[in-house]
Amino acid sequence: MDRAKFNACIAQGMRGKQLTKEERAKEFCITAKMCSGKAKSRDDAIRICSMPKPPKPIGFEKRSKKPFDCEKDSFKLAHCIVEKIDMDQARNINSIEMAIANAMMQCRCPNG
Repeated sequence: MDRAKFNACIAQGMRGKQLTKEERAKEFCITAKMCSGKAKSRDDAIRICSMPKPPKPIGFEKRSKKPFDCEKDSFKLAHCIVEKIDMDQARNINSIEMAIANAMMQCRCPNG
């Protein structure tokens, strides 16, 4: 279903109802499941919307409000790696990958 048809279906399902915020959220979920085709009937949609949401993984920090600057971050990481790399280990061709990985871990996980 294209976006315009989906939006029209949702609007038709939600129009003219006086609901509380919680009731409106539940009705939106039910309507969205039916409009997207994920539920074949209203009862299926109610069952799907009643299922508990999986918990979020623990230990992830909230993202900063600032946009991520990949180029700036890459230069900062490269600069840190150059400072932290063990040149004795890097000179050995068999362990250059390990030297870079160790330096990256020191830059990304300074406390770990």
